[in-house]
Amino acid sequence: MQRENYYILLELSINPPENDPGIIEKAIQNKKIEWSRLRNHPTKGLQVQKRINMIPDIQIVMTDEALRKKEAQAAVEFIAADKENKKSEIDGHIDILMGKGYIAKEDIVRLAEIHGIPQNEINDRITSKKNAKYTHIDQQIGLRMGKGYITEDELIKISKKNAMDVEELRKRIRCPIIKDEKEAGDLSIRPLDRSIEKAINDNLKVVGKKSLYDLLGLPETSDLNELQKKSGEKKKDLARIGRKDAVVTASVTLAGHCLTIFKSNETRIAYDVSLAKAKFSSIDSDINIAAINNKIRYEYFDALINKAMEFGMDKEEASSYIYSFCRKKRYHIEQKPEKKRRLVITATIFVLAAIVIIAGFFIFSKIHHKNVLKSEYQQLVKKINAQTDPDQKIHLLKNYVTTHVKNEYIDDVNKRITQIKFQANSNKFNQILKQADQLIETQRLDEAFAFYKQYSAQGLHKEHKKTVDNRIKEILTLIDQRDFEKLTTVSFKGEPDQKIKLFQEYLKIHPNGIHKGQVQSLISEINSEYFIYVKKMLAFYEKDEKWEDCARLCQIYIGIYDNSNSDRLKQLLLKYQENIRNEKIYISLVEKADNQGTNYTAADQIFKDFLEAYPESSITKKIKKAINRLNELRSIQNINQATNDMRLRLAATNGRFIETPPGVIMDTKTGLMWSMLDSDITQPDTCLTYEQGKKHVESLTTGGFHDWRLPTHKELAGIFETTPAFPVIGKKSYWTSKSYTGYSDGWQIQVETFSSKDSNQWELVRKNALECGAVRAVRNP
Repeated sequence: MQRENYYILLELSINPPENDPGIIEKAIQNKKIEWSRLRNHPTKGLQVQKRINMIPDIQIVMTDEALRKKEAQAAVEFIAADKENKKSEIDGHIDILMGKGYIAKEDIVRLAEIHGIPQNEINDRITSKKNAKYTHIDQQIGLRMGKGYITEDELIKISKKNAMDVEELRKRIRCPIIKDEKEAGDLSIRPLDRSIEKAINDNLKVVGKKSLYDLLGLPETSDLNELQKKSGEKKKDLARIGRKDAVVTASVTLAGHCLTIFKSNETRIAYDVSLAKAKFSSIDSDINIAAINNKIRYEYFDALINKAMEFGMDKEEASSYIYSFCRKKRYHIEQKPEKKRRLVITATIFVLAAIVIIAGFFIFSKIHHKNVLKSEYQQLVKKINAQTDPDQKIHLLKNYVTTHVKNEYIDDVNKRITQIKFQANSNKFNQILKQADQLIETQRLDEAFAFYKQYSAQGLHKEHKKTVDNRIKEILTLIDQRDFEKLTTVSFKGEPDQKIKLFQEYLKIHPNGIHKGQVQSLISEINSEYFIYVKKMLAFYEKDEKWEDCARLCQIYIGIYDNSNSDRLKQLLLKYQENIRNEKIYISLVEKADNQGTNYTAADQIFKDFLEAYPESSITKKIKKAINRLNELRSIQNINQATNDMRLRLAATNGRFIETPPGVIMDTKTGLMWSMLDSDITQPDTCLTYEQGKKHVESLTTGGFHDWRLPTHKELAGIFETTPAFPVIGKKSYWTSKSYTGYSDGWQIQVETFSSKDSNQWELVRKNALECGAVRAVRNP
């Protein structure tokens, strides 16, 4: 049993097919969840369990590109087949409703609801059915126009036979309608002149068309104005064709006939009469051929009936016409042997067989067997002649071969099989040539090549395959010339990389092309030009560190040329490949560092370890930049942590120190505003001299203020030595605003600092201005 299609099952896009692995996997997971919910459903449980078991196979098929492509194609074919089956069912319903002669609007609405399709599609199917019906009716009308008129009785007969309104039928008739045959004498309608008719038919055979209507691509019921307009357009289109072969010449002649014949209703009717007479002439010719020794076998008679019915007669009319023609020609039509007569003959033979001697019995058995074989073979020939489909004919013949032992007819059957196959192949082959020629004429050479290659791989006849192979060679020569002309144009005005690309593509597509030597010479000629281009692009790519592009350019040049320039590029290629490897290492280091999350110290160590092992590499700058970035992140992290810690400590000062605005602490006793964090926190591991400390204060913008300054030692004592004290941890030595100039082994600047070894005991200490200190900035409110 055929499994469900996975594209349809997963409700994925089919046209175009969904190929995104993420979307496909998401669809599988969604379906897995949906099916899991329905596992215990009373009616859907078994089907859902089956689908859950299919999930491993679904994942295999939908993740494999080749299998997924086949699955998408199978989905398209399934939907097309389903649509075709639905069309067949709809057509059946339409046939039933059209039995009353029309289809009401409510019928269309009901059909659309039943089949779940839009009403306009139902209308399209009805129109198609009506057109097929009208085509059959037009055949019946066209055949009767051979007389140059149609009688009222014939009109009514066609109307009843096709369940069509008489007045509607009148609109489709282009010749005079008379009451009866007595009025025919007053008509003066004549067919086309024989010489004109012959010229038209000869040219129609050249272009492979049945009639002038077929040439214009219009139905025989077309309006005269439409025929005139189409004839003029056809003439103009043919005039624009430069190559004048036999088909074009014949088409031009026929277009001229169209302009003349469809100029008026009189000449058009004359042509229609000639068409109808030609059909009768074709039937008459077939009767004459079937009349061997003035006798028509009953098998041939049935084939003639079918031929006449194809032209628009019903069975009764066809039989009457053939009998009438045979009476005039004095042909005898053989009647089918009746079953009773065959039984009598058979009984007589057996009676005689009982009388004759044993030897006669054996002779009779042999003759009887031969007659049976002959009768079976005749029946087979009759069936073959009644068939129009070559495949059905071959099926009947092969069935005869497999169901009969070797006899005198087997060879003839095999010959017929060969002939039918050859004829079918010839017809198909002629269509292939015609379609391919149209592609070549419009310069669609690649499509023509693919078209011939497709059919070359099939089981063509030996002669046909030889012709196709020769045509393929001709097309390849044309493609070669076209590609070389394109290449030549670019070689004059294109950029070096465009030239090389086109030259290489030509050699790849045409490895044995007729211009191979010329292209190789062109490649050699632009050696220096292309090398200059490569150097320029390498400089551009190196600037942006696009090492893979650098390597690609080198490889292209090295692959084409073998000279001193390529030797230089080989050395550069080694460097670029090393850089590419380093870039991959850098990406790996970044991934490892990112995996450390907010542990910036551990991430920093990853880069430092690499830098220690490889201090000089193409990614050293990137490594150092990454380390700086991590230091910045770590500093921000420390500041945030210190800020949070400070806020907790300030909360214990009973409201003396409050944060306003953020990052600024106000001493509610003195009104002074202090920076929440000192320089030891905001600039860790940094030695601030006195001058650097002043610059640090001047650059502060904490809280949006720009007037920060160094405090006096009394201001510092006011927050650190009075309770509740400003919270601070560890050893501190804050610069104050007071400094002295003194001489000791040279002139020195001494600065008062407010220092503490344990953040509890503070003292005023003088320090050299070049020593290290910290800053606790203050501003007046």
